[in-house]
Amino acid sequence: MRSMITKGGIQTWINVRENKFIQENFDGVELLEGKDLSERDQYIAQTLVSRGVLDKTVNGREVAYKLNVNNFTR
Repeated sequence: MRSMITKGGIQTWINVRENKFIQENFDGVELLEGKDLSERDQYIAQTLVSRGVLDKTVNGREVAYKLNVNNFTR
């Protein structure tokens, strides 16, 4: 388990699968396209959106995810 601090200073715990997903997909990438994800990865991303770890943007039929972290604390 790992702790992340999202915007607003809310501390959230993420499990090993979610941490691996974040490390694999957001290493040097600002915006992650939903069409590039498998169904399992889309489910993990949606779970992280509901917990405030990711931001989801929808433009028509295109979905993108962005990491929602507080840059002032680590």
